[in-house]
Amino acid sequence: MSRHFFIAGAQRSGTTYLHTILSEHPEIELNQPWWPEPKFFLNEDAPSRIDEYLKKYYFRDDATVHGEKSVCYMEHTEVVERIARSFPDARIIFILRDPVDRAISNYWYSVGNKLEDATIEQALTDESFADRPYDEAKIIGCPPYYYLRRGKYVGYLENYLQHFDRSQIKILVSEDFFNNQKEVSELFEFLEINSNFSPPSMAKKVNSYLPIDESKSGTNVEKFLANYYAESVGHLSKRFGIDTSRWKSAKLLRNTAT
Repeated sequence: MSRHFFIAGAQRSGTTYLHTILSEHPEIELNQPWWPEPKFFLNEDAPSRIDEYLKKYYFRDDATVHGEKSVCYMEHTEVVERIARSFPDARIIFILRDPVDRAISNYWYSVGNKLEDATIEQALTDESFADRPYDEAKIIGCPPYYYLRRGKYVGYLENYLQHFDRSQIKILVSEDFFNNQKEVSELFEFLEINSNFSPPSMAKKVNSYLPIDESKSGTNVEKFLANYYAESVGHLSKRFGIDTSRWKSAKLLRNTAT
């Protein structure tokens, strides 16, 4: 079976950028079309349909490794088991962003796509707004209003460790990864392909989504979110050894400790 990797999240953290630069590597074939995302392993019978999956999304026989980006895979416990059963040697990639910025970007993305009519204060400071109804036939696998819970990354990562060895999982920090050849080369090494390749789009921002006037997000909302995520960010840093020092919640923890 072909070598395979999955970009499993997090939503609004640079996964489209990641898909873009990985697609430019001559040894990689990523799912085509790139949109809508395949979300194939949301299907309960996915492990019995792998031949169909490969024929539908991959066309190159000369690729060293094939990959898929479906960001909602991060949030579904059952998906992890299906992927592991189908591709036990797969590599899993997460790219994580400051959860404060991620939540705000997620909100404005929903506004821009006419999915959201709540104010930013309501949507990002009141968890009861997360479970509002939405068109599940149109939005598959990624409930649009999970702004808050989606940024508590540790639990999602722990689910993957139930089925994959830590050596099979790569965790990137969005703020450090963008336009960083060293980080990109280390990712290529993780995928066991030529690490000297420099993607042409490495310096290009893609799929950015914030209002022109970023002050519309509000300092009170940012303060709430920084407090909301502080404990989770501290746990993430200790558990997985990743540098979250640039994140707003991490700065809050440091200021509280001094």
